[in-house]
Amino acid sequence: MDFRFAAVIAALTASCSGSVDTLGLDGEPAVAFVSPSPDSSFDRVDLDEHGARVATVNLDLEVAGITYVELVARGESLMVVEADSKQLSVSATIPYNGTVEIEARGLDADDAVTASATIGLSIDDPDFTCAEWMDFFGVEFSDGPVTQGIPEPVTATLPIAGMPYRYVSDQTPRETLLADCSLIRALADTAGVLRARDVVEVADIGIYNYRCIGGGTPPNCPNGVSQHAYAKAIDIAGYTLSDGSFYSVNDDWVIDGASEETCSAATEGGKDSFLHEIICEQKARGIWNIVLTPNFNEAHRNHFHVDLTDGGDYTARQMPGH
Repeated sequence: MDFRFAAVIAALTASCSGSVDTLGLDGEPAVAFVSPSPDSSFDRVDLDEHGARVATVNLDLEVAGITYVELVARGESLMVVEADSKQLSVSATIPYNGTVEIEARGLDADDAVTASATIGLSIDDPDFTCAEWMDFFGVEFSDGPVTQGIPEPVTATLPIAGMPYRYVSDQTPRETLLADCSLIRALADTAGVLRARDVVEVADIGIYNYRCIGGGTPPNCPNGVSQHAYAKAIDIAGYTLSDGSFYSVNDDWVIDGASEETCSAATEGGKDSFLHEIICEQKARGIWNIVLTPNFNEAHRNHFHVDLTDGGDYTARQMPGH
């Protein structure tokens, strides 16, 4: 069976909005959420099998006249279960934060969608201190040293949450990494996402650089202060997989057409698809506020710039005149 969400024909979906007491009494296929209540809140405080952070949500559903139930969030299939009784209790892991709409799709024996229901939930991140986040991910670190521009400097012992980082021109991985604590947390958050795609090492081209956007030294920054000045950004050159192959942003990313959105653009397959998927998944999970790819401008041809700009939410092409 192919349960990929892309194979589901949305036009066949019939929304189920009746009460669970009358579900399926008219003979039509139906599915409905019984619990939790809409807008219930859950914290992302669990780790999946790869070590990526998720919220575990227990869902109770009532179904009629369907063969399987597929749970979908933000266009991605979370799980498929057999509808072997009228009442189903399932445990789903949600990798996203913020308001997340979960759709339960009722499938027939031919995998066609014959009924659906949705529920909106709030997926939150706990208000941990730096030390609590480091303990959560098992990161060894020391405070400091005090460094110009860095709000909460820490020195982490690598690998971070099991993921090695190597400066791109070096032959061996870094042993320590100085950054703001929030960046170390984001790298730890990324580790499970990378492992799920068979990444065993990340090549970067730098973190801390006390400079302005476009050059110059703070505070005289016409275009603003770079997040690198705060050690809240990292430039990713590529990823090494377990078979030793290297996926280079410079060599393997195919720049998308001017009218295409980075994370929905058609890709060339192979390494280009891998690079699009891996960086867009990190953004979708809320790990980074800003993601700049080679689509952005020529200065980013050879790396992904990812950062934690307060209030930022951007994955796009640089606009003319910007």
